[in-house]
Amino acid sequence: MIGANDLRGCYPAIITPMTSGGEAVDFAGLERLVHTLLDAGVPGIAFAGTTGQSATLTYDEHVQVVQRGAEFARAYAKTLGREVLVIGAAGSNATHEALVLCERILAEGRVDAMLQVTGYYNNPPQEGLFKHFWAVADLAAEHECATILYNVPSRTCSNLEPKTVAKLAQHPAIIGIKEASGSLAQIQEILDGTSRETFAVLSGEDHLVSDVLLRGGTGVIAASGNMWPAQFQRLCELGLAGKHDAAEELQRALIPCAKAVFSAKNPIPLHFMLKSDLRLPLVGVEELNETDRLRVYAAVETALAIKTFPHCQ
Repeated sequence: MIGANDLRGCYPAIITPMTSGGEAVDFAGLERLVHTLLDAGVPGIAFAGTTGQSATLTYDEHVQVVQRGAEFARAYAKTLGREVLVIGAAGSNATHEALVLCERILAEGRVDAMLQVTGYYNNPPQEGLFKHFWAVADLAAEHECATILYNVPSRTCSNLEPKTVAKLAQHPAIIGIKEASGSLAQIQEILDGTSRETFAVLSGEDHLVSDVLLRGGTGVIAASGNMWPAQFQRLCELGLAGKHDAAEELQRALIPCAKAVFSAKNPIPLHFMLKSDLRLPLVGVEELNETDRLRVYAAVETALAIKTFPHCQ
């Protein structure tokens, strides 16, 4: 089983490419994108998360995206002569469903870590979140698979508090958190309440990576990593090497890229840039109202016009 020290760098939260009209998962497109990301030097990839349209995947599709994505990644990494870390998102606001989904994914596929989101809509209390994550981590551990917590209150209306994170970090298979609260104060409190040796803090906000690294975080699970994987990986390398001034300079240069990715509801702009269809209720950029559409066009044009980034060869 991997540990906290294995979570270092940029892990793109990969999109799930779709065929025309969102009819089916485009697995050939997924494989091509996996190759592109690994060619850029990222240490791993996160499949079937928010950016991967998990909410609109069928149960079978979700399992297949993680399992086949893992197969694509491991096979291509082997040709590159290196290892790859595979993260599979399998969260639910119902503990039973999360357990069933994890069991099915892990029964037939090799995944290094499961990414587990906080309960959405039913907004469970901290005690419920603790029991939920502990139960899922127990199951994953039976398959030699680690668990990464995922806190994204802007999407779930459920905030995993630092004191709860500290308790969960005592589980030997819970090795880190993707922290997307946007609060550096909360991130610092998590870092202060956990051990750097056994628990990794990954940024879940693409514009805060350098700040998280400066405080002791070890990387990012980044939606922007779909388009700028090498640059976000370099950002992590600089921060992990203690070159924080250089990391901050590169982070500033990447801000327009993050703004483009989030210029409309994620992953709409990414699918526009990567020329892939979406599945309802998500729609393409061309179907947005004029104000939103023009905002995305302008943000994407600005980001794609950047040809060089500081401290990147």
